[in-house]
Amino acid sequence: MTAHLIPAYLTHRNMRKSKQALIRTLLRATRSMVQGGLSETSRRCGNPTCRCAQDPAFRHGPHLYLTYREEGASRSLYVPSEEASIARAAHQAWATFWETGCAIAALNREALRQRWQHTVSAPQGRRRPRRD
Repeated sequence: MTAHLIPAYLTHRNMRKSKQALIRTLLRATRSMVQGGLSETSRRCGNPTCRCAQDPAFRHGPHLYLTYREEGASRSLYVPSEEASIARAAHQAWATFWETGCAIAALNREALRQRWQHTVSAPQGRRRPRRD
C-alpha cells in the first residue's frame, strides 16, 4: 500500500486499523531488507587474447552488485550469482519498507489534519488595543 492510495478522509477507527496493518507489513520487511540499489554489469577481463577484448558481445557477466552510500561515499557489494534471489528479495523488502513507512506517515498526517481542524478555530481578525 502506498501513500497515494490512502483515502483523503478516514475515521479514527479505520485509520487505527489501517495503521496496525501497515506496521505489521513494516515489521515483516525489516526481517530481510537491505537499503541500496541493484545493478548488473558486464566487463572485460583484461586479458588481451580473450574474446571480450575485441567484441563487446563476449564481455563477462552480467554480474550483480548491491550499491549503497556509506559515510558519503558510494559503495558496491558483489552478489554471487547463487545469492541473486536473496539480494533481489532484500531489495524488494526495502522498497516495501519505504512505501509502507510513507503510508504510515500519510495516516499520521491525516490524523493530525483531522485533529487540528476540529480543535483549532478560524483565526480571528486583528484586535485594536484597549483604551483605558
